[in-house]
Amino acid sequence: MITLDTIELAHFIWLNRFGYTPFISNAEFALNGAQHIEVARKQAGRPITLYSDGEALAVFTALENHANSQGATRFEVNINGKVFMVVWDYRDQAISGSPAVNYSDEDPEQIEAITLKLITV
Repeated sequence: MITLDTIELAHFIWLNRFGYTPFISNAEFALNGAQHIEVARKQAGRPITLYSDGEALAVFTALENHANSQGATRFEVNINGKVFMVVWDYRDQAISGSPAVNYSDEDPEQIEAITLKLITV
């Protein structure tokens, strides 16, 4: 089970759970041609992408309102008992989804392909 702040996300999965490295490196060459490599542990900034194939409009609306009201305010995301302090990742699009069926004059019942982008702080 995933909980974002106080919103339960029963059908979401953590897309980029595996393959993350906690290290960062930088390499450069000195004027004499020698290579200098620096490696350090990241202190924050792990991207967390949550995804659902489809949810009710009410769930999507609650998530969209949360993303549009938080700014740089950090909050908890609990993924199967592991808690992360995160903010919405506004570098691209923090939340996205599309209606399952498009209506010309009323709201859709379901939103598909919901993607939530977060980053640890």
